[in-house]
Amino acid sequence: MPEPTARRCLIICALIAILAAGIIAGLDSYGSRSRIVGKSATINSPEIVKFMVDNPLEAYRIWKESGYRGRAIVFVSDRWESFDPVDLTEAPMSRPYPLELYSPARLLEESHLDGVTFLYVASMNKIVRKIVAILPEQEIRRMKVMAQNSKDSRTSESGIYVSRQGYPRWFTTGDHFTGVGEPALLYVGASSFRFAEPETLYRQLTAAGLFSDCVVLCRETGKDSVTPAEIAKLDRFARLIGLTIATSRTASLPSTRTLTSPLP
Repeated sequence: MPEPTARRCLIICALIAILAAGIIAGLDSYGSRSRIVGKSATINSPEIVKFMVDNPLEAYRIWKESGYRGRAIVFVSDRWESFDPVDLTEAPMSRPYPLELYSPARLLEESHLDGVTFLYVASMNKIVRKIVAILPEQEIRRMKVMAQNSKDSRTSESGIYVSRQGYPRWFTTGDHFTGVGEPALLYVGASSFRFAEPETLYRQLTAAGLFSDCVVLCRETGKDSVTPAEIAKLDRFARLIGLTIATSRTASLPSTRTLTSPLP
């Protein structure tokens, strides 16, 4: 068998590179078409939908019933609560007849949806594909220590990047938040105001050029780090973005459309 010449090797390498570029472009195009969003604007715009809810399960219901798919979410809270998904996805030992198709995503939603798992359940049900979490400085420091023993994470001055359970996560502070490069779902928990002022968070999000089509503010009722003081600050943040208690109760779920323009 003749040895490949240098020219033939270059041609083969070039063809492989072109093929790889085509595959990547195709996947990106497919991903862009698969993402479903509503009308997007800055977070203080009256054109986007905004909700005040009592717990994260209500946020999940809004996202699901609105038909969002393949979305980035900006999650603002006082801490990142970890758990092991392996403990949640064990298939049942027996099932009633006639047998139904076993769906881990549906099982998670029906049996394990709570204030800790709701983002993971949203990812399993293809609502969320990536998370940018804005957390207090002390929480980022704690997570950096934990990330030292993780093979699927990397740290920098601005925060932590982790890819687990099939989707990427960025953990950063409000000061280091630089946006997400696409319209995002925004979730702000009252607990985040243990360490931040509403006006500061509003300035950080708007300075980063955040665009959204759906903002959910959550009182996080029952969470141990939430007191009336945090709820009052959440109400202040609501007024900054043009949401009042009256409008939050009467807001209807948004209609959605498929994105047609490429996203980063």
